[in-house]
Amino acid sequence: MTTLQPLSIGPLHLDVPVVLAPMAGVTNAAFRALCRAHGGGLYVSEMIATRALLEQDRKTLNKAAFGPDESPRSIQLYGVAAEETGRAAKALVEQHGVDHIDLNFGCPAPKVTRHGGGAASPPVSPSHGWGVLPPGCPPAPPPGAPAPGGRHPWGRCAAPDTGPPAA
Repeated sequence: MTTLQPLSIGPLHLDVPVVLAPMAGVTNAAFRALCRAHGGGLYVSEMIATRALLEQDRKTLNKAAFGPDESPRSIQLYGVAAEETGRAAKALVEQHGVDHIDLNFGCPAPKVTRHGGGAASPPVSPSHGWGVLPPGCPPAPPPGAPAPGGRHPWGRCAAPDTGPPAA
């Protein structure tokens, strides 16, 4: 019998190395609770758009809702502008207690790509300025290293887009 090894993603440590991919209209709080009842792992909430979150769109806020004892909290985020992505990530961490953010760079759905998101927006693309990753955004701490305050320091990611990182 094969023994599954624990999984570490940045500061997150999962004894059960299972990651449930985000699925639109499926991975809501109730579905994630059902999955969690059958064991640990990382259960990623469905994708939300940066702009809709920042504009406090009711449907988006409902998608970003977590159960009171849901941990770790993970959500998929997509955006097309670095400054907006940084502010949305900061809001998710500070206001929603999110522990893990999955940035979407692969969704091929026309409703996402026609706005320059998902598969149409690689992390760094000259056609999108410097991509959707905010400049100066610190990487997640290496496995085993504590994150400041137990969370990724997204607050430093909300700097305005000033061009490429210094070499």
